[in-house]
Amino acid sequence: MTTEPALTEHRSPWVVFASAADPWPASETAALVRRNGLVLRLDGRKMRDSASVFRAFARDLSFPGHFGHTWDALVDRLHDWRGPGQGDQDLAILIEHADDLLDADFLEPFVSALARAARNSGSRLDGDGEPDQSRQRTAQHFVFLLDHTAPVAFMEKMARGVDVAVALSDGRLLVTLTDVDRPGGDPASDPWTAGPLSFADEEILNGMTIKAITLFRDHLGCSIHEAMNILRSRSEHLRREHPDAGGGGALPTTPARHGV
Repeated sequence: MTTEPALTEHRSPWVVFASAADPWPASETAALVRRNGLVLRLDGRKMRDSASVFRAFARDLSFPGHFGHTWDALVDRLHDWRGPGQGDQDLAILIEHADDLLDADFLEPFVSALARAARNSGSRLDGDGEPDQSRQRTAQHFVFLLDHTAPVAFMEKMARGVDVAVALSDGRLLVTLTDVDRPGGDPASDPWTAGPLSFADEEILNGMTIKAITLFRDHLGCSIHEAMNILRSRSEHLRREHPDAGGGGALPTTPARHGV
């Protein structure tokens, strides 16, 4: 069973993909502001490569000049971020118009870096992920807002991330870390999905579409519509990996770009 996302709490999911029409982000950001938290908005349309991601964060969060422009440096700077002159502050960053990031080759390390920074900030961990009781806990969360793309379309790509686990809840894609056994580990990760969604590959490659959809629905606890979107995403990946396979050739070549 997945955990309801909450931007005001020191727990996962650390990253959420949601529709811009979903009332949840507005409700949660309003609750965060009432508790003196800070909400920042970045434009996903300007994140064309990793360099532009680093520039956007450095500019909007006023990172120091020695910011290293790497994913590990982004984790460190977010972890050490203390708000604009108001001491330790809870933080939510909304990445708006994030649809095109579905095709970005840097998306997996980007999301992993955000999740690691949020985990460390919410668990009194130092920059190396070790316990540090002298640190103040702060809540950090990151929300990718999608104008046209169904959040579930990102699931297959996110599940292939090295250290993340994913789940679906109320049409949103939730992301946590697969680190339940390490200091500050996230117990929510245990029942979530991590690793390639490969359990239906044989059915996809052999054109057994209905069976593949059923497998996705049963394994992931999602709707038929969501399972169809996951099937499209996985089929596109397999088409690149196995260009000579015939079974998936009749499937759409891109994931659905509309809400579930």
